[in-house]
Amino acid sequence: MADAPFPPGPDHRHDQTPGPDHAAGEWGEALTRTMAHLAAQLTLSQIRLRALATELDERGLVQPAAVCRRVREIAATEAGGYLRQNLGEALVEVIDVEVLERDLIAYLAAETDEG
Repeated sequence: MADAPFPPGPDHRHDQTPGPDHAAGEWGEALTRTMAHLAAQLTLSQIRLRALATELDERGLVQPAAVCRRVREIAATEAGGYLRQNLGEALVEVIDVEVLERDLIAYLAAETDEG
């Protein structure tokens, strides 16, 4: 990913990813680094989206009710696809994506209803 806000460091090599013969500690460390990287990317996205939404709202360019409706529409039609894409094949096999999708849609619907 060329645009990644936190690209791999200079010492990162794909062949350093722990394989089946690596110790559980190495897997734990790799998982921790991955989760931290994903949390940082999510945080950056949230900050940028919040800044964009604030600017648009302050300029009167969006209607909050319309945005809430659009959030519910997109969640209902695309959440599952986004989840599968973001989780990747390996995690989709171990996570009940359908339940996660329903929970996500319900959460967004409740959140947008509250304003």
